[in-house]
Amino acid sequence: MITRPCPICDVALEPEDYEGFRVLRCPECQGHLVELTRYDAIRRLPSKGLAELETEARDGFQGDSAHVLRCPRCRGVMAKQPLHIPGFDLHLDLCKGCSLAWFDGGELAMAQLGYQTTAGFRDRQELKRRHEALAVDPDRKAAFEEAVAQLPLERDTLSQSFKESVFDALGHILFRTTLRWPL
Repeated sequence: MITRPCPICDVALEPEDYEGFRVLRCPECQGHLVELTRYDAIRRLPSKGLAELETEARDGFQGDSAHVLRCPRCRGVMAKQPLHIPGFDLHLDLCKGCSLAWFDGGELAMAQLGYQTTAGFRDRQELKRRHEALAVDPDRKAAFEEAVAQLPLERDTLSQSFKESVFDALGHILFRTTLRWPL
């Protein structure tokens, strides 16, 4: 197995299961090396509770690394990218060539906390809760499906009006251009 050095401590990174995804973690500074595709999935997963994430963020956070870091895989310079967390001015270190991101200690948990406080996340969680409630109550699910089936069907009114607008515009263009053409 190939070992990767921590871009801060130069200690060998250790594999860890984080929210069901394999990431590399530094045992010294508690930073995480994460593939970008996994980061997007990790920050959206609510597997860890808010209290657990808060503890991880508080215990692991040692400040944002201000110096330039090198990618543990290709040794290229990692670009600083803002990590949008309300109330904090943090940056993740990004290697675009390797599609890897370095999170200083506690930043990965902070990114999850930041996302989980958005309205979009709360809306998705509410929809998920309602779906699960329907799944466990067959009578309620049947009543819901019946109500949806009785909704009135409108015949493509938007697409029909769009078609009419396009035909009107084309007719207008053709009429104007035929007036200019010599007969």
